Amino acid sequence: SYIIWWLIYRKLFKSQKHISKFLVVLGSIGLIIFYYTPYSFYLEPSYWQFRNMCKLNELPNNEEKYNKILRYFDTSLDTLDWEELNKKVEAMGEQAYFYSPNEVEYKFFIGEIKNSRYSIAASLYSNEKIFKKSNITLAIILGKWHTRRYFPAGNEGSGFYWSEADLYCDKITKYNLEAKK
Repeated sequence: SYIIWWLIYRKLFKSQKHISKFLVVLGSIGLIIFYYTPYSFYLEPSYWQFRNMCKLNELPNNEEKYNKILRYFDTSLDTLDWEELNKKVEAMGEQAYFYSPNEVEYKFFIGEIKNSRYSIAASLYSNEKIFKKSNITLAIILGKWHTRRYFPAGNEGSGFYWSEADLYCDKITKYNLEAKK
């Protein structure tokens, strides 16, 4: 650590003087705070917005949860166009991740929010092909947050490149997959 800071000091300030140990300690503390500290509220506000959206997955599956999710898409259960919604319902196959016989068999994709730091997708699930306010059994938010923390990746065949780590909702919270009865 000392040698690295000494080289940086010589290059930046074009000086042959020795760098003080105090500057090494100060630089190391700065590195820890700004790189290794996980997602400060003031430095990473987009992380906290993303986290709050993902935390909705932990709520019990009821109308309150559905409305909180729909609020991000400027709608609610009362203002949804149910006729239009039912035209876009998809049947889920038995291989689908959230599929559960007689509980979660049909899906409606609500929408997606994308910006430079995160992307969020939300869906409603039901056990009946015709969606109504009363037969929604599950609502899930799936998301990915771009950490902007790069690391070297690659292999011998493709060479090396800088790859970015991504954080997904399932790493922050657990999905409440208990369908509303």
